Amino acid sequence: MGDWPEDTGDTVLRPRGADRAGDRPVAPDTGPPSAPDVEDTIIRLVEPARPAAAGALPLDAALPPEPPEPDPVDWALRVRGTSTVVPLDVPVVIGRRPGAPRPNEHPVPRRVVIPADRADVSARHARIERLGRSLVVADLGSTNGVVVHWSTGSSLRLRPGDSCAVLPDAIIELGDGVELEFVAPSIPHPPRPSEPS
Repeated sequence: MGDWPEDTGDTVLRPRGADRAGDRPVAPDTGPPSAPDVEDTIIRLVEPARPAAAGALPLDAALPPEPPEPDPVDWALRVRGTSTVVPLDVPVVIGRRPGAPRPNEHPVPRRVVIPADRADVSARHARIERLGRSLVVADLGSTNGVVVHWSTGSSLRLRPGDSCAVLPDAIIELGDGVELEFVAPSIPHPPRPSEPS
């Protein structure tokens, strides 16, 4: 390579441009540029060594096992003003005509039918499910939306297709006086929709 040092593998070589004041135009590229015509920048990618904290485990040491997570509470759903408690071990779809499960709904949700005279509630209004330790409410494209009321007094109106995680003390309003609350059940679970009764 002539005048070039052997360590150019991580070097960026650029010809000087004619647009800078005082520079002469660059001749067409006919091979490696000569040293006076090259502006070089050396970029070395070196990962710094992290200092070891006092009492830190070596990288090859086995980590202690994590303590097992406590079982999440078996939350259930109740329509206010009724005594029916619906467990949330599988998702729940609520509406005036929640219909048969859709092909992409896994696991198969339970259906909670709201009386047909509640016109502000859509046919498939909302989906409520427990994901790990969280309770999630989703608006399934309802006409009048879903309103989440928190115990702090604030509320959030979900738009069609929106979802949000809620705390167990939240009240879910579907419209026409239909409100849902979460309870910790002490009753046995009814059979899942896919199980024979």
